[in-house]
Amino acid sequence: MSSGSSMPHLRRLLILLPVLLGACGVESTFTGEDPAQLWRALQAVAEAPTYDEGDVTKRWTVVENIVDVDNVDWRIDITRHLKRLLRRPGAKPLYEERHWRFEIQLLHEDPPRVRFICIDPAIPTKVQYEGDRFFAEVRSLLSGYPRPAHLENSVDASPD
Repeated sequence: MSSGSSMPHLRRLLILLPVLLGACGVESTFTGEDPAQLWRALQAVAEAPTYDEGDVTKRWTVVENIVDVDNVDWRIDITRHLKRLLRRPGAKPLYEERHWRFEIQLLHEDPPRVRFICIDPAIPTKVQYEGDRFFAEVRSLLSGYPRPAHLENSVDASPD
């Protein structure tokens, strides 16, 4: 292979690299929700995440969860360390660790919209899943279902 024929591939890689390694995220609109109540629910879920899904391939243990809340700008910064040992039939056990840095921003719009961004380079589908998981937990909390046990000692998500 000559060096001339590899240039188009290199050029494509250089164009795609920022896209693949850049910050990515998801957004969700919370129609009909009071922004103050939504803000408290976002904090509660950020401070007490759960990863004990029914599907064992989606279960993680939270090793560290550092949450910084900015009440002025309605922004939550999360640094999270997860680990798991995945055992599947017929396969060797797989040890995995994930380090995440997220920014959750409640946008001052009507209806309220929340932006969930992964600050570090990440695979977009993993960020999409993590954002969807976060939003599902927030919606569950806002829906009036009984609070899951892991949220009992976190920020009060009831209206003032």
